[in-house]
Amino acid sequence: MDKYTVKMGISSLSSTALLEKGRTVASMLDGNTGYPTLQAQLPAFVALLDTLESANNAVLFNGGKVNFEAKRMAEQAVRHAVKDLAGLVQGISGGDKALILSAGFDTVKQATLLPPPSAPSDLIVRRTVEQGILKVKWPVQPGSKLFYLEMLEQGSTEWNRVLSTTRTSHVMKNLTTGKEYSFRVQVVTASGISQMSEVVTNIAA
Repeated sequence: MDKYTVKMGISSLSSTALLEKGRTVASMLDGNTGYPTLQAQLPAFVALLDTLESANNAVLFNGGKVNFEAKRMAEQAVRHAVKDLAGLVQGISGGDKALILSAGFDTVKQATLLPPPSAPSDLIVRRTVEQGILKVKWPVQPGSKLFYLEMLEQGSTEWNRVLSTTRTSHVMKNLTTGKEYSFRVQVVTASGISQMSEVVTNIAA
């Protein structure tokens, strides 16, 4: 079954529209058998809505700083209460679209999670005519955000991360001539971090 997320849609609502939204949620939750544990919370929520309605009317007919501040506080309390109810509806509904809609909220379909990226392949480590230098290169990975390059020196058992980069190549300098160096690379995408690539080894000139 597809999973859905509660869409509150209240951030840009005016005070009057927020009140209307709150009344809709309260009305649709009242007696809703899908949300038996929320019934006891509805009277307090309706009281907040009544306070906001009174504050809106006070500003409309009388204005004044005191009334405007009371309206702001009442509106803030309703926004917090709607957010709390949305969280409870999300948890109780388990992402069921029909059940969320029955509570007076809209829905957003949850994005399908992509699998973690595969390990980079075709890592290349080239010697150069210059002493103490090895050139490391790997192919572009779709959706890549970052690459981690690690190196292991001959005689050591500890891999060291030598680079975090968005590029697909790197020149390792100041290496010891005649010494063997091993490299591996890992990619980071929006869906996770890959396994390490195969290890490629070469000797610095």
